[in-house]
Amino acid sequence: RMMFFAAFILSYLTLLCDAFVFTQVGFGASSKLEMAVVPPSESSTVGVVGRGFISVLSAKLAAKAGYKTWILAPPGQSDTMLSLIDDDSLNLEIVEATDSDRVASNIAETDAYIIAVDDDSTMDEAVINYILNPETSKKVKRVTAMSRNLNGADMGFFVKASKMSANAEVWDNSKANDFKKFEDVIKRQTSAVGGDYTIVRAGTLKGGACGEEPLLPQYLSKKFYEMTKKDIITWQLLFDCNVRGVKVAKGDVLPGPGNKAIFTATSTEACPGDSSRCGIAEALVRSISFENTANMDFGIGTEEGREPPSDEEWQKLLGSL
Repeated sequence: RMMFFAAFILSYLTLLCDAFVFTQVGFGASSKLEMAVVPPSESSTVGVVGRGFISVLSAKLAAKAGYKTWILAPPGQSDTMLSLIDDDSLNLEIVEATDSDRVASNIAETDAYIIAVDDDSTMDEAVINYILNPETSKKVKRVTAMSRNLNGADMGFFVKASKMSANAEVWDNSKANDFKKFEDVIKRQTSAVGGDYTIVRAGTLKGGACGEEPLLPQYLSKKFYEMTKKDIITWQLLFDCNVRGVKVAKGDVLPGPGNKAIFTATSTEACPGDSSRCGIAEALVRSISFENTANMDFGIGTEEGREPPSDEEWQKLLGSL
């Protein structure tokens, strides 16, 4: 029965990964007294499970940080993911969901997971239960998961209208209940394997790549702009050039775009209700090695700036939580 169940879940996981296909769009058990961390090293394994650009970016940053990293991929998408990563020097393995033996082997060795989905859906509960199974996931110390701003502040008609008319990726809080359930599952299964969780909250996801000269090669390649291009110059590129700054807020407190949503939907400036993919992915990766981010949630907002926070600045941002 156990063999049948594992085979069923792997088959189901493969089907779910098919939704990962890119579309063309506008860290041993932890002590409760001393939270476990997973510092970057070649002996620390991070698994990335998700869909879309945010998961690929998180995997690239985890490998850049020095973790032995693997990411789950749907059949036929490895080449696209490699072109977005564009760095063959990284200790990063792309594992197709159909490779059941390799998936099982990686699960047994994983010290931390990053779970992130680019659109406004959540990772299925069956997949979370499978990768965070106490019988097979015996080394997991930390799980960082991307959720959304769920407090409902400055949401409403204008935000929903902007999602329909200007940018389908606008976060309008319509799936809040799904994300609340997702967070409960993350907390339950992380506890079941003896680890700690971190919830990183996002608003509308924007940008995520290297920008223009001087390039920031730690982020996704220029392939991202090709895939998201709607005009002669994609607004995603302009956003990445202008909005590298990050602000961090403890808890679920960041607001939506409010009545200005139609104007901010594709804005290339820092706006309420937005989160940069780069900022979210950095927070997901860096939280793995911070003790004080264990068993808590925080939101990531945007700030103007052409340079991302330095290591020292991230230390202050996350250390202040």
